[in-house]
Amino acid sequence: MMKLQRGAAPDFLKENYKQWGKDYEQMRLANPSTRFNWRSYAGVPVDKQLKSSLNAITKNHCSYCDGFPLGTTSLETIDHFRPKSKYPCLAYVWHNLFLCCTVCQQAKRDTFDKKLLKPDVQAYQFHTYFTVNYSNGEIAANPAASSTDQDRANFTINVFGLNKPGRPESRFREYCLFQLAGKSVHIDDFSYRFFMI
Repeated sequence: MMKLQRGAAPDFLKENYKQWGKDYEQMRLANPSTRFNWRSYAGVPVDKQLKSSLNAITKNHCSYCDGFPLGTTSLETIDHFRPKSKYPCLAYVWHNLFLCCTVCQQAKRDTFDKKLLKPDVQAYQFHTYFTVNYSNGEIAANPAASSTDQDRANFTINVFGLNKPGRPESRFREYCLFQLAGKSVHIDDFSYRFFMI
């Protein structure tokens, strides 16, 4: 999970997020089984408009596993960090929206706990919480971190399924390709950038 620098929300979202969140919250109160559908703004679904802004933040990588490129190896989805089913008023809050792959989205589902690491928090740094095993591609909690930070790292690894079968192997293969490529390529052209630095 790379650290993300989140810019300001798009203007149309700043102007409408509170009302749209309240509207969705009211719909959920009236009927808890109401399915979420993105609102439209200027005739275009909001998620379609947000993807370009979120893409600029992640450089077309998943916000959580750093898989790349989204839309090719996985669908490009928008995750609600605090799930919209539990926090409907946050459904359109800019700092609650993350571009992610379908694998991370399906692993996380509606899970939320304050322990879950958020990649756009100012103090977040990958190596504070995690270590990488360059021989097999696995991610683990940093043994030098506090017990609280290790707990948060392990919780995050489990929620996003970061060490589920196939994922460590994929990171290891990408690391080998990066090593073979040398300085002729840019790190943003690879998945799992946190594994390369």
